[in-house]
Amino acid sequence: EPLVPMFKNMAELSGILRRKRESRGAIDFDFKESKVIVNEEGWPVDIELRERTVAEKLIEDFMLAANETVAEHFHWMNVPFLYRIHEDPKPEKLQRFFEFVTNFGILIKGTGNTVHPKALQDVLKAIEGMPEEPVISTMLLRSMQQAKYYPESLGHFGLSTDFYTHFTSPIRRYPDLIVHRLIRTYLINKDTSRETVAQWGMAMDEIADHTSERERRAVDAERDTDALKKAQYMSDKIGEEFEGIVSSITNFGIFVELPNTIEGLVHISNMTDDYYRFDDRQMIMIGERTNRQFRIGDEVTVRVANVIIEESSIDFEIVGMVTSYGRTRKAAPTVIHARKNYNDNKGGRSSRSTRSDDEKGGRGGSRRSSRHEEESGSRSTKRGERREGDRDPRGRRKDDSSSPGPKKRVKQKQKFYEGIAKKNKKKKSKRK
Repeated sequence: EPLVPMFKNMAELSGILRRKRESRGAIDFDFKESKVIVNEEGWPVDIELRERTVAEKLIEDFMLAANETVAEHFHWMNVPFLYRIHEDPKPEKLQRFFEFVTNFGILIKGTGNTVHPKALQDVLKAIEGMPEEPVISTMLLRSMQQAKYYPESLGHFGLSTDFYTHFTSPIRRYPDLIVHRLIRTYLINKDTSRETVAQWGMAMDEIADHTSERERRAVDAERDTDALKKAQYMSDKIGEEFEGIVSSITNFGIFVELPNTIEGLVHISNMTDDYYRFDDRQMIMIGERTNRQFRIGDEVTVRVANVIIEESSIDFEIVGMVTSYGRTRKAAPTVIHARKNYNDNKGGRSSRSTRSDDEKGGRGGSRRSSRHEEESGSRSTKRGERREGDRDPRGRRKDDSSSPGPKKRVKQKQKFYEGIAKKNKKKKSKRK
């Protein structure tokens, strides 16, 4: 009970920090995360959504403030240091995202190289509560670059700050341990001699590259383990039906995500009621005969068709479309201006912020945040590679979106037979 007043003060301060980030243009990627429940043998018996608690949010905000403070202090000391940077998104990727969200009634005025981060925040606010919200948030995250460790303070686009590092978790993350060693060297031992500075300066490039690469491997290992456990969980559910949301569409099929975040592929070869082609501009799958369409965010009922545990893959087949619930299609599109005259806040970096890095809070939260931060690149590679490729990971047949439609094929056949008729006429004339 004596601690309650302190917790109330912490909650108030946390709210102030969060509102400041939002006013700078904070982008809150609040993705659903799963929690795998396993038995004594390590076999998954349930998969449920992981909820963020109030305490976790408190820790997130204070960890972010600590990381920013440490990074800024050593930036002005002008000594070798290990920073966490997140570069500006590439204009072509943002432009593709702008085109993508027009399919959901959102019009962003401007181009990818003139966008203000506040506009991206407005996009997430516009889709809040819609079935498509998780999908659009994921696509926005993929349009951004990966964060990494670097020996220079180039700023963090996502967190809207000029200075950022990883300082709060030295017992589980090696870059944080390096930062603590630097703090001991510079502040506790007060060693800023030329020899020490030169020694750290020569080593910092290699440290940054190595820790960034090892982080990638750790994230991949975590993701692969998560996919394996989900495949194991679904292995005894073949034939069962579930409701899910179309989370992605490719030239070889559609991905459907269940409410507990389990995702499976409906391969185009299993869509047997029509010949489907992929429209990559509108991101839809269209049946040529029936004109049946599948869009991202559509709710569908799927049946578990196959599970290959060794490949961590889950195959679905569509049972039938379910009437979309709460899908708000506005008569006129929501217009968002990519470039606005927002007031820059002190300490902000061109008014940019997102909930990532250590903001997720606590030991589990911080781990979760770095994954969100990296998903701007790495999350897209796992699924993105197979989306942009011509074939799916198993090499099964693809849907060639460039193949001619029915009318075009008829014209091609007509030209073919007309050509044969002309050749026959020439042969007859020669004989005569």
